[in-house]
Amino acid sequence: MTKLAKIIQAEIRTGGAMSFERFMELALYQPGLGYYVGTNGPTRIGRRGDFYTSVSVGPLFGRLLGRQFFQMWEILGNPDPFWVMEQGAHDGQLARDILEWAEAEAPGFFEAMHYAVVGGTEFANEAGPNRITWFENLGALAGKKPVGVVFSNELVDAFPVRVIVGREGQWKERRVMIDENGSFGWTEAKMGEELDEAATSLPLPPLEGYVTEINLRARRWMEEVARMMSRGYVVTIDYGFPASVYYAPFRTAGTLTAYVKHRRVDDVLAEPGEHDLTAHVDFTALARAGEKAGLSTLGFVDQQRFLMGIAHDELSGAAGPNAGIEKNQAAWNTLTHPEHLGTTFQVLVQAKDAPAALDGLRFARPGGLTK
Repeated sequence: MTKLAKIIQAEIRTGGAMSFERFMELALYQPGLGYYVGTNGPTRIGRRGDFYTSVSVGPLFGRLLGRQFFQMWEILGNPDPFWVMEQGAHDGQLARDILEWAEAEAPGFFEAMHYAVVGGTEFANEAGPNRITWFENLGALAGKKPVGVVFSNELVDAFPVRVIVGREGQWKERRVMIDENGSFGWTEAKMGEELDEAATSLPLPPLEGYVTEINLRARRWMEEVARMMSRGYVVTIDYGFPASVYYAPFRTAGTLTAYVKHRRVDDVLAEPGEHDLTAHVDFTALARAGEKAGLSTLGFVDQQRFLMGIAHDELSGAAGPNAGIEKNQAAWNTLTHPEHLGTTFQVLVQAKDAPAALDGLRFARPGGLTK
């Protein structure tokens, strides 16, 4: 048994059955032992790691995001400073790609940009003074009263989730216990008030044994983002569905999954700290949390349409800063093709006191969060 498994078992023996949210938090983020914060472990990202991201494809993804952020800066009136705020920055590669594009293609924007990294481990800052600033959390950034854009790429899917199950016409929480063999197993308990209220608002099918997830932390996070911002945009890129699809009757086992080396692991409770644990994002819940806290929902679109909207002017030969698609055709195809990453990832765009006309939403389908 690993050291982390012993820590989790000790907590269960002391406090009783544990919410899966707590189990996932320890499995992913326990200092020195969790999957994302373990020491001296192999790289987690890329072909040789456990999962593959749009950043792994090369710098084109960051260059396209930079082009969208440049437009946001322009339509907000060229504010200085313009804050680009990233949470879940990993090794900083996406930050470097965005900053390098801005310096080369939009120097005025580059001079106005202040890049904020929220949480995580500091990485080498090669972009010069005042370009990257680290903040422990969103609260620490709030004092800046930032105008700009908050964005994340594959952040919310790693927020720990609660797990529920339908039993005899009611919903119960699945919690983690220690079985008779000394291994981790599931038990069921009455839901607390916050979880029960969240479940009541969802289109859950009344099916016996139906298992799914509710991400309470994602809702709180979006509300905190909205309160922190002074003015600007929120761009959330991740894999997930609107609520009507997330909680469809055919999805009887939910979306909670463990991965290692790009392969799915059947038992999400096995070997905590050794596997990536992830659940898809309920984008409807995320949008409603933002609206509750003062954000407006501008659009919901898959990555293919989002990037094609950003690239439209460049592809049609219009003047302006370019992302370099012609020289990176293989990367462009991987990012946008439906059989690669184009429809794997979805993009939710929200705003606070900011105009709605963004290039990335020019091909968005109406009603994306209700279908």
